[in-house]
Formats: sequence, C-alpha cells, structure tokens
Amino acid sequence: MKALLLIKPGDDYALAIADVPAPTPGPGEVRLRVHASSINPVDHKFARSGSGLALPHVLGIDAAGEIDALGPEVQGWRLGDRVMALTNLYRWGGFAEYVIVDARVLSRLPEALPFEQAAAIPCAGLTAWQAVHLKLNLRPGQTVLVSGAGGGVGGYVVQMARRQGARVIGTTARSGQRVLALGAEAVIDHRQGDVVAQAMALTHGRGVDAVIDLVSASSATSLLPLLRHNGAIACVVGRPKDADLPAWGKAISVHDVALGFAYEHGDGENLRDIGRAGETVAFWVSNAGLDPQIARVISLAEAPAALRDTGAGLNQGKVVIRV
Repeated sequence: MKALLLIKPGDDYALAIADVPAPTPGPGEVRLRVHASSINPVDHKFARSGSGLALPHVLGIDAAGEIDALGPEVQGWRLGDRVMALTNLYRWGGFAEYVIVDARVLSRLPEALPFEQAAAIPCAGLTAWQAVHLKLNLRPGQTVLVSGAGGGVGGYVVQMARRQGARVIGTTARSGQRVLALGAEAVIDHRQGDVVAQAMALTHGRGVDAVIDLVSASSATSLLPLLRHNGAIACVVGRPKDADLPAWGKAISVHDVALGFAYEHGDGENLRDIGRAGETVAFWVSNAGLDPQIARVISLAEAPAALRDTGAGLNQGKVVIRV
C-alpha cells in the first residue's frame, strides 16, 4: 500500500510517500480501505515530538472508507460497510491506503455522506461533541465563549452550541466572518485588546455560563474570570493549575476533553461511546445542515506542506486528504 511515512520527527520533521505492506487486522479489529483522511493540529504535534511513536510512523487520526478485512471476533460489521473512525495516535493512521481500527470505535456512515465529508468529522467533530454535549451539556439561553473558534474544532463547537440554543461568543484572529456565518452572535479578535473586558461588555457585565478553550492552558486560565457562579470550562489543549482557580465559593467546574486518549486511559465502553457519537454527528452533517467546514481537498503528496501550514495556524476549517 502507499503510505505517507514520518521518517524523522522534530521541528524539521521529514515525511515521505512509500510502498509498504498492508497491515492485517487482529482480534476485534478491522482493516479499512481509506478513501479520505483529514489534517488535525495533533498530527503536526506528533510529527514534531515523535513522543511514543515507533518509526517510521503513519500519521492521520481521521479515516473514512470501507471495511476491507475483518479480524477474529468482530461482530456486527461486514465487508464493504461504509464507516469512519478516530484512529489510535500511537498506531499507524489514516495517511495511507489502508488502516487498522478497533471495531468498537467505528461509526457507520449514512449512504448519502461522501467520504471526504466524513473524514472531516472524527477528531474535530467528536472533540466538539464531547465539549458541548458530554461535558458541558449546554442548554438554551446559556452563553458560551469559544476561544480559537476559527479552527476545525471551533467551527463545530459554534454550530453545536447554537443547535442547543446557546448564545455563542467566539475569539479568532483571522476568521471572524466565517465564525459569524457558522452561528456566533459576536466575535472578538484576541489581538485587539482585553478579551475578558470585551466579553464582559458583550454580556453587560454578566459573564458567561461556559467557556470552551481550544488554545492553551494559559488561555484557559486567562478566561476564568468570565465564568459566572456555577459556570464551567471545558479545556481541550491544557487546563488551569489548581492555584489559578477561583475561590471555592464561585463553584465552577473544570472539564478535560482528551478524545484520542480513550485508547490509553479508557475502556471498551469509552470507545463505543466515540463510535456512537460519530454516527450522530455524521447524521447531522448528512441530514441536518451541520457544515464539516472543508476548506480544500488535497492529494497525499500535498499533505506534508498542508501539515506544516496547520502547524503555522494557516489552515482555517478542515483540509481533507483524498487517498
């Protein structure tokens, strides 16, 4: 099979397309014929760090395609089933013609959903689903601030929060009009003054019921003063230190969202939860107007340059790789 191999990690990481043997599924696993994958910031992060990876390695946490082979003990799936999956970061991923996936994490696709759109869902869409629905359970009338709203996860968060009837304030440097078009009521350019002060003005001093931070631990910490009593923050990249949290009486909740680490720290039910959530989000994309935010579709040969653009913050929305 053709695969994009990470040969050398680091700031000057090296990637190369090569022909390698197709993998064989083990017990409880399936092999997908990958039709499309997509690029996520975590792929760039792992290319730079190489932490825990056996080289050469195939990146690509997203995969959409058809089941090509069934491992022993797999039930409920057939050859040719159209599926998408969040792959295990520490195993070979979706930047290849074939990938092995734990059958428990598979999401069945609507027949009308193109593979390119499905490939834009797993990492970004399911991270957003966990933040909005599993962790915060946003409700009509609440106000949520979404930092980094211009990225793939942020765009899904904005749309899902609006579907729940929440008021959305987004922060972004480059994508204000796109974030507004996705449903945000207001956008703050974080380069133009104090975000907390601007958000407090937008809420007439009330603050927000929730924050979804998609930037960093320091960003999450800086936004804590916005939270009302009984407010909650969902942290996707890093969380505040205990010493930086508000007084106990403010009664805020702090939530981690670490979708892909269900493979390391979760169990079978956690993986099945991801698969079930994926089917919900895939249905929304196919039938209910949820925008997968595809900025462009590229070839595997174009992926190295696009991955570096993602690391530099140049890609807004989703870049899909047609394999």
